[in-house]
Amino acid sequence: MSLRFGGLLQAVFILSDITYNKKIMHLKRLELSGFKSFAKTTTLEFPSRVTAIVGPNGSGKSNIKEAIQWALGEQSMKSLRGKKGEDLVWNGSPEVARMGKASVTLVFDNEDKKIPLEFDEVAIQRKIFRDGAGEYAINNSPVRLKDVVELCARMGLGESRHNIIGQGEVDRLLLALPKDRYHLLEEALGLRVYHLKKNEAERKLEATRQNIAQAEAVIREIVPHLKFLRATAHRAGNRDKLEAELRNLEGIYLAREEIEIAALKSAVAGRAVPLAQKEQASEKEIARLSAALQAAERALSAAAEISQAERNLYSLQEKRRDMERRLGWLEGKMEAEKKQHGETQDRATGPAKEISSHGVDVGYLYGEIRNILAAARLVVKEEDRLDVMRSRLALFCEELERLTSEIKEGRAAGEGIGSASPTPPVPQTSETEGAIKALHLELAALALQTKKYTEAREEETAAGHERHARIREIDRELRKKQDSAREAALERQKIAFEEERIRMREEEFSHELAASGMSREDISRYIGQSTGDTREELRKKIERLRIRLEEIGAIDPATIKEYEDTEARHAFLERELEDLKHASASLRDLIRELEQHIKHDFRDGFAHIKDAFTQYFQVVFGGGKATLKITKQEAKSTDGDDGEELNEAEDESEGVEIEVGLPRKRITGLAMLSGGERALASIALLFAISAVNPPPFLILDETDAALDEANSERFSALLKELSKKTQLLVITHNRETMKAAGILYGVTMGHDGVSKLLSLKLEQAEVYTNR
Repeated sequence: MSLRFGGLLQAVFILSDITYNKKIMHLKRLELSGFKSFAKTTTLEFPSRVTAIVGPNGSGKSNIKEAIQWALGEQSMKSLRGKKGEDLVWNGSPEVARMGKASVTLVFDNEDKKIPLEFDEVAIQRKIFRDGAGEYAINNSPVRLKDVVELCARMGLGESRHNIIGQGEVDRLLLALPKDRYHLLEEALGLRVYHLKKNEAERKLEATRQNIAQAEAVIREIVPHLKFLRATAHRAGNRDKLEAELRNLEGIYLAREEIEIAALKSAVAGRAVPLAQKEQASEKEIARLSAALQAAERALSAAAEISQAERNLYSLQEKRRDMERRLGWLEGKMEAEKKQHGETQDRATGPAKEISSHGVDVGYLYGEIRNILAAARLVVKEEDRLDVMRSRLALFCEELERLTSEIKEGRAAGEGIGSASPTPPVPQTSETEGAIKALHLELAALALQTKKYTEAREEETAAGHERHARIREIDRELRKKQDSAREAALERQKIAFEEERIRMREEEFSHELAASGMSREDISRYIGQSTGDTREELRKKIERLRIRLEEIGAIDPATIKEYEDTEARHAFLERELEDLKHASASLRDLIRELEQHIKHDFRDGFAHIKDAFTQYFQVVFGGGKATLKITKQEAKSTDGDDGEELNEAEDESEGVEIEVGLPRKRITGLAMLSGGERALASIALLFAISAVNPPPFLILDETDAALDEANSERFSALLKELSKKTQLLVITHNRETMKAAGILYGVTMGHDGVSKLLSLKLEQAEVYTNR
C-alpha cells in the first residue's frame, strides 16, 4: 500500500468526531420462513458491525435483502422481483413441498430506547398467505401498515429505502431527479417523522375544519328553532290578554261589516231599477231606428237604378242629334244649290270659279260643323252624369272622324267644280227648304219633350239627395242610441260586479262570524264602537292577533322543557365550536413550527452532508472536488390530447443538484462519468449521508461489483470506518470487502432448490479469503 493511499485512509479515520462506546440500537436478528427460496426456517444473527453475505449467483443472497425490505413495509412487487404476493411464498420443488405462507421477522436491539417502545427488543413481523392476505405485527401484536411505516420513520428508515441499495442501484442517488434527491436527503436526515407529524397535523386540521363546519351547520339548524321556542316561552303568559283583545276587535269589525253590507245592498238596488227601464226604452228605440234605416236603404237602392225618364231623355237626345245632323246637311245642300245657281249664271261671261282653294264644298262643311257644335252645347248644358257625357263625346268623335275622312277623300267637293263640263241644271231649292222647315218643327216638338223629361230627372235627383240625408240622420240617431245602450250595459256589468262583491263579502262575513264564535246578538253590542282604524287596518290587526295565538298554541309544559334542553345544547355547541377554533389555530401553529423545524434541520444536515460528501469524494477518487447545491425546481403538468401545456399545476419546489470534478479530468456533468466512477461517486454520497445521520443499518447488495482492486481496498477501508457509526450488511463477491466483515454468511442452494446458510467467524474468514 502506497504512502499516498495510507494518508487518504488516515483522512478517512478522522472524518468522524463521535466515539461510540455505548451500545446503540441495531438489527439483532433476522428470521425467515417460507420466503422465496428460504423454504425452511432460517435465522441470521448479526453480532458484528459488518456482516458479509457471500455465495454463488442464484443461491438466494439478494432474497435476504428483499426479506428485510419487505418486512419494513415495501409495497412495490417490482422492487421485490415479483408480480403478485404469492410469488414471495416458497412455491415448492420435487424434493420439498410448497408452503402456504411466508414470514419474515426483524429483531432490533432497543436498549438505548431509540425506538419509542418500552421493550429492550422490538420485533417487526410480516406474513403473507398464498391467497394474498397479509398481516403485520410488532412484538406479536397485530398492527397496521401505517403503524409499521410510522415506526420505521422514527427509526430513521424512510419510504425511499436510502439505506438499502440493491443490485444495479448503486448510482440511484446520482441518477435521481433533483426533487427526489431532496426528499431522499430529508428521509436520511430523519426528517420523515416530522413530515409524518405534519401530515397528521394537516389531517387533524382538515378534520377540525370539518367538525367546525358541522358544528356551525348544527348551530345554524337549531338557532331558528331555538328562537321559536324562546318566543313561545316568552309569549305563553299573554294568551288570555291576546284572546280578549282579539274578541273586542272582531266584534267591532263584524258590527261595522254588517252595517256597511246593508248600505251597499240598498245603494246597488236603487241604481239597478232605473237602469233596467232605461235599457228597455233604448232597445225599443234601436229596433225602430234599425227598421227605418233598412227601409230608407231599400228605397235608395231602387232609386239608384236608371229611371224611365232617364231612358226616354236619352232616346230623345239621340233622335235630336240625328235630326240636327240631317238639318245641317239640308241647309248645306241648299246653300250649295244657291251657289251653283249663281255660278251657272256667271259661266256665260267667264271661266268657272273655285269654290275653295282646296276644292272643298264650304257649305256642306259649314252645315256639318254646326250640327256637331249644337250637339256638344246640348250635352254641356243638359247632361250632369259623367257616363252619359262620355258616351256622347264618343259619338262626337266618330262624327268628326267621318267628316275628316270625307274631306280627305274629296267627297265634300261640289260636282263639276273647276271642270269644263257643261253647267248642270238649276236645282229645285223649294223642296229643300220645305224639308228644312219640317225638321225645324220636329225639333221644336222634340225640345218640348226633352225639357219635360229633364225636369222629371232633376226631381228624381233631388229626391235621391233627400233620401241620402234621411239615411244619414237615421244612422246618427241609431248610433247615439246604441252608444247609450252600451253605456247602460257597462253600468249593468258594474252593478253585477258590485253585487258579486257584496255577495262574497256576505259570505266572508258569515265565515268570520262563525270563526269568531259570536252570534248577531253578540256583535250588536259593538255597534257604535270604533278603534279609529280603517277596515283593512282592522283586518290586519285581527290577522296578526290570530297568528300570534296560533304561534302560542296550547301551552304545554313539554314545550318549556324542550326550550331548556335546546338552549343547553346550543350553549354546549358554542363552547365546542370555540374549542375547535382554538384547536384549529393550534394545529396551524404546529404545522408552521414543523415546517420551520424541517427547513432548519434540513439546512443544517445538508451542510454537514455536503462537507462529508466532499471529503469522501476526495478519499475515493484521490482528489478532485464535489459539492451539493439546493436549487429551485419548477414543476409543470401537461394535459389534453393536443399536448398543450397548462400552468394550472405549476409551482416551485426545491431540489438538490450534484456537481463533481475528477482529478486530471475535465468532467462537467454526471453523465460523463464511467460506470465505476458513478459507483464510487454514489458510494461517497451514500457514506456521507450515513456518516451525518447514521441509519440503524445499511444494506449494500454488490455495490462493489464495478470496482477494481485498488478501489476495492479503499471501499473496504471506508466500510470499516463507517461501521463505527452504523451497522452494515454487505452482499458481495469481493475478497477485500469480505476482509472488512466481522462475520461471513455463505448462501448455497442444493438440488432441492432451497437456500441454506453457512457462517464463518472473522478468523475463519481470513483463512478462507487468503486461499
